[in-house]
Amino acid sequence: MKIHSKMGGVLTLSALITFGSTFTMTSINAHAETVQQLEAEKASVDQKIQQLNDQIASLQKTLAVKSEEFNATTKKIGEINASIEETQKRIEERSTIISDRLVAYQNQDSVLDTYIEVIFSSDSIADLVDRVSSVKTIVDADQQLIAQHEADNKKLADQKEELKKVEEQQRVQFQQLQEQEAELDTIIAENKAESLRLKLEIADQKEKERLEAEQRQAEQEALALRQLQNTSFVANAQGQGTQNSANTESQGTNSTTETKAKTETKQKATESSKPVASGLSGAIAEAKKYIGMSYVYGGSSPSTGFDCSGLIYWSYKQAGISLPRSSGAQYLATTRISQSEATAGDLVFFSYGSGIAHVGIYLGNGQMLNAQNRGVKIESINAAWWKPYLVGFGRV
Repeated sequence: MKIHSKMGGVLTLSALITFGSTFTMTSINAHAETVQQLEAEKASVDQKIQQLNDQIASLQKTLAVKSEEFNATTKKIGEINASIEETQKRIEERSTIISDRLVAYQNQDSVLDTYIEVIFSSDSIADLVDRVSSVKTIVDADQQLIAQHEADNKKLADQKEELKKVEEQQRVQFQQLQEQEAELDTIIAENKAESLRLKLEIADQKEKERLEAEQRQAEQEALALRQLQNTSFVANAQGQGTQNSANTESQGTNSTTETKAKTETKQKATESSKPVASGLSGAIAEAKKYIGMSYVYGGSSPSTGFDCSGLIYWSYKQAGISLPRSSGAQYLATTRISQSEATAGDLVFFSYGSGIAHVGIYLGNGQMLNAQNRGVKIESINAAWWKPYLVGFGRV
């Protein structure tokens, strides 16, 4: 069979079939190659995203170990404090007994007078021996009491010295934990932006429109956090908190550890269900509910406990104010103000060298409320504990 074309040519049916088959197979092969290429690209992207997630998981595992070490040190501090209380109690009780015995000796003028009185008041040799033996027993017991008293006083001094060393160890662990947490927060932000960029490579047009805006925002946030993390904050003798200068009129005292009973912790968690006032005063009132709670790395609710930025995030959220979760992001989300401008409800930020590692709620008059290694507490920002580390203030 022949078919006449408009061009005047003649095509056989077999030629048309051959041409059509060839065209169809070419299209199918091209489509298959495209599908295979897309699948390969998707697999590559998925693998890269998984590598990013594995990196985060590894860092989180490292931080979990650091957190356990910190918790073990905190527990040890509690045990040392309990031992100190027991030793002090024994010393106080024994001091009363020794004081009474000294008064008795003073009334006798001397131990020798006691022996003389025993000798002259004895009815017989046997009675004398019994009385002298009794007096000796009493004198020996008094001497033993004094020896125990001296031993406990030495033990108390040793316990206080050990407590000082362990508290310093805890302080270092706390700082390292916060610094590594700040770096982890930055890497998480960077990996999120990179994951979105990778997804854009294999997204269809409709999906691209949604992802592009999300990716741009994530990239900007990650870049800002990285720049902040790389910023070095140096102590400023003038005490003016600005970027690249930390205020020397800084923070909290290295006071004794505040312990919190489990029943009290449960009570604090129950109180969180009560209505919260809106605004900055409401955020402060909410945060004050948790004074005495232990510091918990990664904690951001009454049920888990709080770390520094977790306390800020929760308290302001309950008062209707939205803030990011990490201390660095909270720094970027607030407006820089000077210490003289700072009022109750502003945030106060700290750094141990570079980046933002700690944050608290400023209460005015040089006081702040924060979650730190000794738990949630109010303390001065002008004392030695925080002195080298104050970066500045931020208005919500």
